[in-house]
Amino acid sequence: MAPLVSVCDRHPERPALAQCVDCRRPICAACSTRWEGLHLCVDCLARRRETVVAQGSVLGWLAAVVLIVGLALLATLGRTLAGVLFWVMR
Repeated sequence: MAPLVSVCDRHPERPALAQCVDCRRPICAACSTRWEGLHLCVDCLARRRETVVAQGSVLGWLAAVVLIVGLALLATLGRTLAGVLFWVMR
């Protein structure tokens, strides 16, 4: 009996190179992309990229808010110190 050869889920004429780690479908060399050392199909790769982009935009907004609050605190502290120095130097 011949050994079973798995074929690509999208390209049945091609042998499968790997199995997608997310959806477990067999994928050929053309459909496989390595992401952090793991084989992913096109659909699962797109989902992971969307997640990374969404996380990046949240972190970007958080960094911007922290920067704005920090600058506001510095400005307030600077004005307070300037007022104290004005009264001390009089």
